[in-house]
Amino acid sequence: MPGFPSLSERASTNRRWSFSSCPRISIITPTRNQARFLESAILSVLNQGYPDLEYIIIDGGSTDGTGEVIKKYQRHISSWLSEPDNGMYQAINKGLRIATGEIIAYLNSDDLYLPNAFRVVVEHFHRQPKAALLYGDCLFIDEQGYPLYTYRYLPFNLHRYAAMNWSSIAQPATFWKSEIHRAGIYFDESFRMIGDFDFFLRVGQRFRIDYLREQIAAFRLHRNSQSARHCAVRREELARMRKKHHLLCCTRGRILRRYLGECRIKLANFPLMLRKFLRKGQGWW
Repeated sequence: MPGFPSLSERASTNRRWSFSSCPRISIITPTRNQARFLESAILSVLNQGYPDLEYIIIDGGSTDGTGEVIKKYQRHISSWLSEPDNGMYQAINKGLRIATGEIIAYLNSDDLYLPNAFRVVVEHFHRQPKAALLYGDCLFIDEQGYPLYTYRYLPFNLHRYAAMNWSSIAQPATFWKSEIHRAGIYFDESFRMIGDFDFFLRVGQRFRIDYLREQIAAFRLHRNSQSARHCAVRREELARMRKKHHLLCCTRGRILRRYLGECRIKLANFPLMLRKFLRKGQGWW
């Protein structure tokens, strides 16, 4: 694949890194009927070459061959189960409640970790021990895995984050410490789409969140993804989430923070914004 190393090439690059400090990392992959992408997600985790990895896969009762993909890598997977659930966030919480890692993340079965992602995360938490959650930038890829563009984010600011109508944290590029769950913070299972936004907001109210301007993960754009298929659900859940956190009041300060935040993130992604403008109406496909 031009400009994008193969999984085997990434594996050899990652394994050359010598880990001097190895807190256990627990990765949870929720999945349901995503067999065609799942193997790439699994390999992007295993090919990090991390010596103390706990990998958990929670399948929501798939019928498309997902079980066969999991069994292919079963000896490298710490725990997996397949049973019906009430959505992605219930599946993630199942994994979180059995995870034993000091550093935790979840990776959807259609997304990927980029080379050396775990090294970047461990080194940052080692340098910044007061940080409880870390997020980086995200590479967006198409259905076949070809890179489309990199999206840059902003350093975390709780008031700006709460004021914006969409999540300004890249979920696949997010890792956090287990102390968050010891404080009783898990995903709200009543949401189908925006549980991440709600989770990060509650974490930010009690813990320090750091941003690292480095690509950590890849988000796959495809027509059957939840974000592509459930726009109306997302709008309804955003309204419900804002009511839950008493964010419905549009004060001038909140409107200004939202406007300035959107301007800053567009400036940070100016080449991408220009490209999207020039391609308006053509889409990314």
